[in-house]
Amino acid sequence: MPSPVSRRRSGLGTRTALTAVALAGLACAALPATAQAAPDRQAGRAPAPAVEKLPFPVDTSNQAGWWRPLDRFKGVTYFAYNAPVTAAGQHEVHVAARGTDGTWTSGCLRTAAGACVAYGDDVGHNQPSIVVDGEGHIHAFVSMHNHPWRYYRTTRAGDVTSLVDASADMPDGESRFTYPVTVRGGDGDAYVMVRTDQDTLGRRSGRLYRFDTATHAWSRVAVIASANGHSFYPDDLKVDPRGRVHILWEWGPWPASALRHLGSYLVYNPADGSFRDVSGTERTVPVTPDAGEPVVYQPYAEGETITSESPAMQTAKIALKGNRLHGIAYRYRPATGGGNFAGFDVRYATWNGSAWTRETVADRTEAGPAVETSAAIDATHSAGKTRIYFVAQATGCGGVRSQVVVAERAASGGPWRFTTVGDPQRDLQRLRALPHPSGTDVLYVTAPLADGGRGGLWHASVPRAGGPVTGKTFPQITQELLGGDPTGTNLALGAQVTVSSALRADTGGDKAVDGLCTDASRWISAQGDTAPTITVDLGSPAAIDRVRVQTGYTRAPVPGTDVLRDFTVEARVDGQWQEIGRVTGNTSGTVTVDAGDVQADQVRLLITDPSGNALDVARVFEIEVIG
Repeated sequence: MPSPVSRRRSGLGTRTALTAVALAGLACAALPATAQAAPDRQAGRAPAPAVEKLPFPVDTSNQAGWWRPLDRFKGVTYFAYNAPVTAAGQHEVHVAARGTDGTWTSGCLRTAAGACVAYGDDVGHNQPSIVVDGEGHIHAFVSMHNHPWRYYRTTRAGDVTSLVDASADMPDGESRFTYPVTVRGGDGDAYVMVRTDQDTLGRRSGRLYRFDTATHAWSRVAVIASANGHSFYPDDLKVDPRGRVHILWEWGPWPASALRHLGSYLVYNPADGSFRDVSGTERTVPVTPDAGEPVVYQPYAEGETITSESPAMQTAKIALKGNRLHGIAYRYRPATGGGNFAGFDVRYATWNGSAWTRETVADRTEAGPAVETSAAIDATHSAGKTRIYFVAQATGCGGVRSQVVVAERAASGGPWRFTTVGDPQRDLQRLRALPHPSGTDVLYVTAPLADGGRGGLWHASVPRAGGPVTGKTFPQITQELLGGDPTGTNLALGAQVTVSSALRADTGGDKAVDGLCTDASRWISAQGDTAPTITVDLGSPAAIDRVRVQTGYTRAPVPGTDVLRDFTVEARVDGQWQEIGRVTGNTSGTVTVDAGDVQADQVRLLITDPSGNALDVARVFEIEVIG
């Protein structure tokens, strides 16, 4: 029987605090362009992450969850990325190197004639994975979605400007491949795991290949897993100090699905060619979906099948502790979440010696309906602390914002605590992490949509230190994301609200401070209330920079007729109300009033003309008080 799942609740105070989201403005503060690290605020606490923006733009297609676009060798860090080109729907693949002096250089993958190669965009498929072998040569597998090998290798060790097409050197050249995941072996050899198209047989299998630095040749190690009616989805490769290769994948229905099942794990030992499960039992490959525990760490739930939309999983990564598995971090959807990518928690699976145990690390329902975890996750373990890196993403009145989040727990146990890396970004982010023996993790962070088609790429160093694990709960982290504004904080988020009337029970004043700008989440005054009022209680005096009022109806037959027409914005200062803005004849859905940093504990709207509609009621999506 599957083991029970532990859900670690962190319990933030009120319902509105959990469901609120206020994302004011589409432009978000960028991560710093130069490295920064704040001084320690308490003894034993790790320094803040040092975050550095690369001086190279990335293409909007630079996003995946399965990839391995980074490596590190002899003090040099390598980042691969899709770079923008002028032709629509295409990208080049570049590899950047950060030298030991911190200087970045970059080069593109080239044809035999020396031109930069361009490939078609295909989000979630045509992204790069790289590995540096023990001789310093860079191997890049790029832009393959059921394509023949697209493989490049340097002609000069460590030189990112010398990557040329070496696809002809790969075995199984007649096959087609997707999802290359790479790693360097303990002896310096290189490995790549891929999904192989065998559609004529009704299956897509998983294969492992190895580059031998002694012979400079690739060979197929094995078909790892295969079954008719199923597709193999590579997740991760990690190598332990003994040189064993830890292998992670999921199963999906043939030919393909964004929703996966049966998270699985094996260990390959190149010393004797064996494959073993987590208990140490030798397994014959290819394994099949019915392998069961201990190969399968996330089995089917009751009623779940290979074609189920829920429960389902997406994206998983391995954390090693020395020569053994510490745990597996993955995204799991326990119930229908809407679409292919919504409704996923963050889970962590560990082997207790006789069975897999699974726990929910970040429960997205605690953060409210506007928050999701996005398709990016990684895990590391060092110095007695486990980390899970993932991205929280929130959609609200100002659009979509995302934040890289770190969940950390000490070996002694206790609750997971959460911190952040970098600043929130516009739209989605993707990441990968690379552990270092020092305990410092190197992060690859990209926000490909952050700047209107010329996204950003960041290098982050996240150190570890002794002492207790510190941080916040997941709801506290997400509330900061939800209530954030590029230049301030939405003080009204989840505040107490008093209104003069409401059209129905489900259109009360709390809808005006829940952060959601949807038709189903509006304060609507009652018919006959010709002078509606709404008052937001901030709890205590605070400096107010501006008040932003968002009103209307997204499906209005005549745009601009359902917004507030005439109203006054007032702030309560030392117990007395004072006007800070007056609006007349308005036809805009968003109105911003400058408050001049007034110190106030309440803000209210006095509405004298609710709308230009025959149904003359106030329709308020959101009142944002930015301080």
